[in-house]
This record gives sequence, C-alpha cells and structure tokens, in this order.
Amino acid sequence: MVKIGKRLEAVAREIKDADEFVEHVAGLAKRYRREHALRAGDAQAELRQSLRTFQKHASALVEWLEQAHGGKATAIERKAFDALGTKLFGSPVLARPQSTQMLDWLIRASQAADATVGEMKQGGAEDALRIAAEGLRATFEHHKLKLATGSDKNPGEAVRLLCAIAREAGETIEPAAAKSALRDSHRPAAAAAA
Repeated sequence: MVKIGKRLEAVAREIKDADEFVEHVAGLAKRYRREHALRAGDAQAELRQSLRTFQKHASALVEWLEQAHGGKATAIERKAFDALGTKLFGSPVLARPQSTQMLDWLIRASQAADATVGEMKQGGAEDALRIAAEGLRATFEHHKLKLATGSDKNPGEAVRLLCAIAREAGETIEPAAAKSALRDSHRPAAAAAA
C-alpha cells in the first residue's frame, strides 16, 4: 500500500469512504510527487544535461555519416566508413542501407532531444498537475463518481482533491488552476494543444 498523508486521506474519504479509492488517490499523489520532483529539482537538471549530451553526440554522428555518405572517395570519413563496412559485412556497400536508417534516426532523435530540453524548461509543475488531473479523472470514472469542478467560490470535490494532492507534494495550487487542469484533462490531446 502506498503511504498517504492524513489530510489527503481525510479529503479522499470525504468523497468516497473506500480503501480502494484512497489507495488510488495515494498512487496519484505519489506520481504527482515523482513528476514534480523530476521537473523541479536536481533530477531535472541531470536529465536536461543527459539529453544535451546525447544531442551533441547524435549531431556529431549525423555530421560524420553525412560526410561518409556524400564525401569524395578520398575523404577520410568515407575511407573509415568503407573499412567499417568491410569489417562488419564483408563489403562497404552492404553497410549503406543500415547506416542510412541510422542517419535518419539520429537526425530525428537529435531534434527530439533538443525539443524535450526546451519543453522541460517550460513545463514544470503544470506537467505534474496535468498528469494528476488525468489520473484523477480516470479514478473518478473507475469509481463511478461524478467529476464536478464546482464554482470559483465553492470548488467541487475533484478540485479540492487535486489541490490536496499537490499540497501533499509540498506545493500550493489555486483552485482555479486545478479546475482548469481537470477541464483540460477531459479534452483529447489534439484539442488541448489547439
């Protein structure tokens, strides 16, 4: 069983006094803490650094492979590539199809690493909140509870619970932010991005 704080458990039991529901809420709180820590602390800095390192090496390999493929027959990269192809496959020609696929993958992976680093800088608590809201919506549906967000002056149960999950991780979010995250969790990803 996942450990849960007394305050969060009390809020969860106000909504549904069932051990399974409380366990699901505890799991959401654990996931929220993990996502929040990943995006807010040393782990995020290490992850960004690792992605930057990957991007740097992938870009260098892309450059090398492009020179090996398109370079003159006398270019050192072409000679090195031909030697590798001969050693691996018995012929440099047989290495080209696989290296072309690898080149395409490296280009896409380098771009993805760069984009991920950029998104991590922009993301943060909003990502953890979005993930928790999606999980909370699924939990409410699983337990056949109505997910009502309430009004600005009187937040609904789901909003109060999402705020309590964030508070369990040491973060304070406004009911309006929780309400917005819950509302957005209902929309398909393509509609939410529009």
